[in-house]
Amino acid sequence: MSRISKKHRLGHPFDLPPRWQWLLWSVIVLSGVGTVVSLWLEEGTAAVVECAPVAALPVLAALLYWFNHRVFKAAMPRPEDLSAPPTDKHNSPTGKE
Repeated sequence: MSRISKKHRLGHPFDLPPRWQWLLWSVIVLSGVGTVVSLWLEEGTAAVVECAPVAALPVLAALLYWFNHRVFKAAMPRPEDLSAPPTDKHNSPTGKE
């Protein structure tokens, strides 16, 4: 048995050959950067998910206000309605005029 095989056998079963040693740190750095980027994007996504409903409230309030204005504008009395003489059909004893 050679000396290298004993070293492999005793404690370094996954050592890279010398010409591939440069891969170790580049893989560690790239995986660390990937983890940091994914966590950063996840935090951004979480912030959007939590803040979007709060940011949408003024938009929804504006839509509700506009809808209220459009629907109930027809119920407001017009100047012609205010100047016409009042007719009281419901309170007359016969119900006819």
